[in-house]
Amino acid sequence: MLEPASPKFIEFSSRCDRVRQRMRAEGMDGLFVMQPMNVWYVSGFWEYVPIRIEAVLIPAQGECVFVVSKNEYEYAVKTSWISDIRYYTEFPEKGRHQNAHDLIAEAIRDRRLDRGVIGIEEDFMPVSDFSRLKKLLPQASFVDGSHVIKRCRMVKSAYEVDLLKKAGKVACAGWHASLAVAKIGMPEYEIGEAAREAATRAAAGFMSEEEDKHHSPLTDGVQLVQAGERSSISHGRGSTNRLKQGDMVAMCFCLTNQFKGYKVGFARNFAVGKATQEMQDVYRLLYNSQAEAFGMLKPGVKGSELDRLVRQRIDEAGYGQFIEHRLGRGVGVLYAEAPDLKEGDDTIIEKGFCLSIEPAVYMTGKWGIEIEDSVHVTKDGWEYLTEAAPAELPVV
Repeated sequence: MLEPASPKFIEFSSRCDRVRQRMRAEGMDGLFVMQPMNVWYVSGFWEYVPIRIEAVLIPAQGECVFVVSKNEYEYAVKTSWISDIRYYTEFPEKGRHQNAHDLIAEAIRDRRLDRGVIGIEEDFMPVSDFSRLKKLLPQASFVDGSHVIKRCRMVKSAYEVDLLKKAGKVACAGWHASLAVAKIGMPEYEIGEAAREAATRAAAGFMSEEEDKHHSPLTDGVQLVQAGERSSISHGRGSTNRLKQGDMVAMCFCLTNQFKGYKVGFARNFAVGKATQEMQDVYRLLYNSQAEAFGMLKPGVKGSELDRLVRQRIDEAGYGQFIEHRLGRGVGVLYAEAPDLKEGDDTIIEKGFCLSIEPAVYMTGKWGIEIEDSVHVTKDGWEYLTEAAPAELPVV
């Protein structure tokens, strides 16, 4: 259990207060959270393995209840700010429920919500779990509350921005280590190993032995790295494919856990030995397009407008047919968060949003280039969470 005066306790209790404000505004008496990243967002416990039900009940009035499996109970007690943590078992144990659903229903009754309006995550909760809760709580009314935490997560606190800046430094450390070791004949996965080691050491440098003894700096996840014609695969894992003279190498750091559960969007490219003129031209096109989007980015702008601008620039240069994804998205505890920077999502950008801007061109069977950086939107503009991309395509 965290000390009430600790920064982490204050941060997470204030998050739940923001969630409650949205719940009450929409007539919800409680919100039941199961989605692992949302559980982390409200509980402060992010290192559990999400193969069993771990969930948080947030009442509009009263204390939260954290429901965990017995094997996660000790870890939850040591890392979460929530004081009412209850566990269920997978075998008979006196005084304990042998499944999560009975314990969840008990918690809802304890908070006198069994006749209330309870928000659930319709975009995540399995139909089987929902059916069991409805049978256990026949007088409760269930409504979709998926958007409540999703909307809260879009605006980052100063605490979160600090974590994302550290995540950005961790990702950049992996990138610089990759450039330092890459050479002709090296398999892609060895570049990924170098990136992971450097990133882990960078994360460890931001941790203290006492405060972070229950957190790991190990950078898990799969490193995306593809060389040669494989670089046109937008999410290719590092393989045994070896770097060759003239290869384009694409690296994306989005699928690695960068710092304490927070993840920035970050991608870079380099050429091996020598870059063709077209490689250099397309890289410069994407670099300039990203810079133009940054010039337009500030509170009040729609993400769809940024996406439209960049696609227009790439299309005018003759490469529009090679665009495969939207311009960017929110960054935070999930690999991709709301909002999407794309036509069709007219979310108005606000101060506190943290976003990736990632123009890319993928020419199947030839090569691909993506320049991706993450930024924090300020009252007047933005600041980097990662570091500025090099103006010219790096060559090693």
